[in-house]
Amino acid sequence: MIALAPDYFDRRFDDLMEIGRSRLPGMAPGWTDYNLHDPGITLLELMAWVTEAQLYALSRMRRDERTAYAALLGLGPRGPLPAHGFIWPEAGPARYTRSLAIDAGAVAVPEQSGNPAYRSVYRQLWLAAAIRAVRTIGADGKVRDHTATNERANVVFLPFGDSAGANDVLSIDIACPAGGGLFPERRSNAERAFLIVGVRADATSGEDGAAAAPVPLEIALNDGAARHSLRLVDDTSAGFTSTGVLVLDVSGVAGSPAAFALEFHAPGGFPRPPRVSRIALNVMPVRQGSLIEQELHIATGLPDQVLKLQQEGLEFAAGAEAVKVQIEQDGLLRTWSQRSRLDDAGPRDSVYVLDPLQATITFGNGINGSLPPPGAQILLTYAVCDGVEGNAMRNQRWKVKGYDGVYGLNPDPMLGGLNGFDRADQRREARRRVRDEHALVTASDLEAAALALPALEVARALVPAAPSGPQADRGIANLVAMRLRIGGVEPDETPETAGWLRAVQRALAPRLPLGRRLQVQAPRYVPFHITLEVEAMAGYRETVVETAIKSTLQDRLALTARQPGGMQRELGLGVSQRDLTAWIRKVDGVARILSLELFDADNHAIATVAVPRLGLPKFVLKDSVVTVRRPAPGSTR
Repeated sequence: MIALAPDYFDRRFDDLMEIGRSRLPGMAPGWTDYNLHDPGITLLELMAWVTEAQLYALSRMRRDERTAYAALLGLGPRGPLPAHGFIWPEAGPARYTRSLAIDAGAVAVPEQSGNPAYRSVYRQLWLAAAIRAVRTIGADGKVRDHTATNERANVVFLPFGDSAGANDVLSIDIACPAGGGLFPERRSNAERAFLIVGVRADATSGEDGAAAAPVPLEIALNDGAARHSLRLVDDTSAGFTSTGVLVLDVSGVAGSPAAFALEFHAPGGFPRPPRVSRIALNVMPVRQGSLIEQELHIATGLPDQVLKLQQEGLEFAAGAEAVKVQIEQDGLLRTWSQRSRLDDAGPRDSVYVLDPLQATITFGNGINGSLPPPGAQILLTYAVCDGVEGNAMRNQRWKVKGYDGVYGLNPDPMLGGLNGFDRADQRREARRRVRDEHALVTASDLEAAALALPALEVARALVPAAPSGPQADRGIANLVAMRLRIGGVEPDETPETAGWLRAVQRALAPRLPLGRRLQVQAPRYVPFHITLEVEAMAGYRETVVETAIKSTLQDRLALTARQPGGMQRELGLGVSQRDLTAWIRKVDGVARILSLELFDADNHAIATVAVPRLGLPKFVLKDSVVTVRRPAPGSTR
């Protein structure tokens, strides 16, 4: 077994004294008296004694000291974590014509699998309705219809448009069958039930499942006669930026409209436009595990009684009360409180100590903590799960209690189940955090942290050399950041919006040393286009040569790598006519260049695209003209 900590206590007092004496002749030739009465030897003994004590302490740290150091890093023992996921409703004939409520904790089991049971997270309002239209209503009034794309469920679209600004709205039109409505026939049956909308984010870019910062949303239900603001109870999609659900409180809606629209918008805009492949009603969030309610034990009346939980897999977290303890006293059930220790408890204090790792509960002895009355019923309520064994594979069909037939399937695996986190895990996690989550001190620290930001798609990050001289502000860290180009295509508009730059700054600034400020900026882009005329070699098709030229120029002038390890333009490096000529001549099928001109954004002819120190040349392909001529008569390859 590999030791979790190195053993530094391999030198004792005598060893350290011998090492010290052996170095005295070379370090202090005039010192010749090494007897015990010499003050220098006494000082050497003192240092050897202190060193021995420090080496012992480094290798023999007490458990409470390790626990305290772990707490400084926000670490503590925890129990197993439950797997979780989403069941998406299965398309098919409608089983119900009226809405119904499914209770929280409703058991969900796979139709043909031995996986552990899951349970619904919320009391859910299942809506007997269909999505009729999914539309983006832009701030300029333009409407984009995504209905057909959303029904395909495998094509990515932008629900808030290309800019995803503060005034861009996603509208989902919903229609219930004849005689139905938003609520069940008896509305009281839907009390404290929530309407849930599921979002499946783009998985191809790594966006799906990323821990993005939540984007505040405002949501309304518009039934044509009135517009009702809806409270967002929970949003595990972080504002449509990752796969999850939006849990909506519709209790304030008057009546039971049969046709209405759900309208979503972000008052502050989005750092970057969300990309999703599917939006659906009635998606059910579920988690694996069980709630053990009022497990019965009998008090013995003896001091220091210890109870063992009957079910394994106790869920607990540091500082949380994992077990609810109720004891029958004077004909009433009274709840006792959890303490970390009983030493400071009084004889009348109704307290207990939980050892979560051993899954035991210890009561007092009548002096330090009260004794449960002899023969009294002790009722324990707690949650358990199967940890990593509770994870489930994708594409299983699920049945849910309270819903007839198959409810739906999970297109993604049910993940998140982890086993308990003991003290050995604490030490490992502490070392990882110290190594990976330290303060961003150096330029490489800041660049690596920016590239690792989830869901913000930072493709390039560079800390430029600080300016010298008395005018330099030593308290500011500058970072040049660039967003990923989706599909490797350079967009017309600058992708590094002000909102995106602020999001990067907010994510990184807390990790800077005290007294340092962070300034995040985008490169300065210098757009240009070209007019090119070339002659193709004999035997080459003009369209093939034209495509090869455009692809070569896009690769050579790519601002972010189009594939891992690919080329990308260096900051501050311009482009000359000579550069373009050299690249084009190497394209297979090009016989010679007949003409080549460069133009700036104002369509003025230029010889070189000059860029500032933190700038980049932006090749605008759509404004460029590339003409390939056939070989002249009599020419050869």
